[in-house]
Amino acid sequence: MAVELSLMARLLAYEQRCSQPISSHRLVAVRLDAQVLSVLAMAGEDTTIHMAACGELGAKPSLRSVPDPRVRDQQYQLFEWLGKRFDNYFRRCRAAGTYPQIWVSSSAAASHLDTLADRLRFNKNNDEVRRFGELLTYCTERFPIAGQQTLQTATSALNLHWITGQDQSEDEHLLTLLTWLDPPNDQNLLAAVANAERVPMGVKTDPDYDRDVLLPLVISYNESRRAGSSQALLDAKAQLIHNALEPVVIPIFKATQRAIAMLADIARPPLPGLRDLEHREAEEFAGFMEARDRGYHLPLRDSAKLAAFRLTAREDAIQNTEATIRLGDRMARAAGRLNGFVVRGEVLDRGRSRLAPRRFRYEFSMSTVQRVLRIRLRDELQWADDPRLRVIVTDINRSGRRTSIRCEILNGQRSIGLPEIGTVLEMIPSTPDWSRLIRERGNLKAKLGVTPWTHAQGEIPVLAARKAPDDPLAAVEALR
Repeated sequence: MAVELSLMARLLAYEQRCSQPISSHRLVAVRLDAQVLSVLAMAGEDTTIHMAACGELGAKPSLRSVPDPRVRDQQYQLFEWLGKRFDNYFRRCRAAGTYPQIWVSSSAAASHLDTLADRLRFNKNNDEVRRFGELLTYCTERFPIAGQQTLQTATSALNLHWITGQDQSEDEHLLTLLTWLDPPNDQNLLAAVANAERVPMGVKTDPDYDRDVLLPLVISYNESRRAGSSQALLDAKAQLIHNALEPVVIPIFKATQRAIAMLADIARPPLPGLRDLEHREAEEFAGFMEARDRGYHLPLRDSAKLAAFRLTAREDAIQNTEATIRLGDRMARAAGRLNGFVVRGEVLDRGRSRLAPRRFRYEFSMSTVQRVLRIRLRDELQWADDPRLRVIVTDINRSGRRTSIRCEILNGQRSIGLPEIGTVLEMIPSTPDWSRLIRERGNLKAKLGVTPWTHAQGEIPVLAARKAPDDPLAAVEALR
């Protein structure tokens, strides 16, 4: 059902030739000290940078290029330059007790940085390049974590807040996305989008441009270098390459700045839980920098324990981020109702029964006409308006279009009390639990004190055969 809501918004955007808002709050943080990074790579060389543009929000970029990134010494000079900027920025963030934030144009740029970081962090020839690889690795490893605020792509951030009338895959082109968000007044929108598609917005230049402009310049430079030409001539030819690349990287940098400015000036309040997400980000960054100070190097392969910790952290981030957005954003909660994970109903009756002296059970029933419900017996729900009220589902009875849900109060009776009859409640499956990861890591540490047989050296042990249950569904329900 939420897919249908997204499709309806996309069709509406196409019909009206204008993007449609899909959030009631700003869902990402925009740090004033964030760094914008735009890089270009030579075609066929996915672990190089031909030109980089780097700068702060609202500022002109600092540019650095190399004539031929396949020449290691030249490429290392560019990496060292970027490494110094990253190192200084990371140190400032650490001194301020916060976290760094790097903005790139799209997921293609983030993927290129990930490949680059994986190559550079194990460099044995240059300590400064290795340091740059480690710092870059922190950003790229945070990128797949739900709710992270360190490495942001402009396209993903915009797509959290608006939907366009084009195919979802086309939204990864930053300039076409911006064209939908800010349509030109004097031009047909679809024609403007078609023109925007011709402008490179990733990390690679246009193939025709490579063949007709860039390739002859690089060949001429290399021929002069091999012939032992003077440094003045080499510098002049290197400048020609720089001048040819600059008009390509500058529009990418400006488009990224424009996207960030739209997010910073968005007429929506920040998500109430955004501060908690930023606090988690600062904690992760502090732990990473402390490990660097202690001399711990990034491992080539994760151990069984570290892999389990990383997987648990990712799962926890997904749960907390989804709960944070569902709790604070009205559009996300509406999508939750369509999906059936959020229950909206009217209280029909309420009451209490005595369990023991001075001990009672408080219950109430609520009725809903939602078509889709994804709740089952013994599911725990919380009131979206005041999560202190936590209940467990004790009975579900569907009659026609109407469903009656019986709930027993687990927590919140003293602070909130039984809801009044006729009250409309929105019950959500969970709220963010920012201390859960610490408890889960403690449990994992105890369980993984001995390396499991799946990762231990030696022969695989023979496991005793177990009889399959006669009723698999009942066996699964018994585990709840």
